[in-house]
Order: sequence, then C-alpha cells, then structure tokens
Amino acid sequence: MTEDQGNVCVPAVGTMVLDKRRDRVGEVMDATASWVYLRAFGGGREWVTALEDVEPVGVHERLRARVAEVNAARQRRP
Repeated sequence: MTEDQGNVCVPAVGTMVLDKRRDRVGEVMDATASWVYLRAFGGGREWVTALEDVEPVGVHERLRARVAEVNAARQRRP
C-alpha cells in the first residue's frame, strides 16, 4: 500500500491484494482514489473493485493464489 487517500491507502501497481467482496487475490494493475483494477496473479480477465474492498494479502492468500495459478496452467495442457 502506498498513497494515503484520507484514511484508506491506495495499493501500488504490481502488489497483490485480497478483494474481500469476491474473496479473490489479484495483482493491482491500476488504482484511483475510489477504484482498484485487479487481474488474477497468472493473468486472465481484469476486474474492478472498490478501494475499501481490498486489503494487503498475507502469506496464506499469496500461496493460495500461486497454487490456483499452477493448477489452472496444468488443466490447460493437452
């Protein structure tokens, strides 16, 4: 998290955060004072969520995102 917008910190581009509303971990692609643009760690479709719905990820969430990425990549193989 970097810039402070009032009492809510705007996450830096490239950091991993948890979207609490969707219970998904994503990489920050862009952020404004109100919105955060996220993408799944291994790629995929970008989604938008409100700034107040994101929080920094811990080790557990980071590992969960990486395991999901590896599993998805294995399923795509012929």
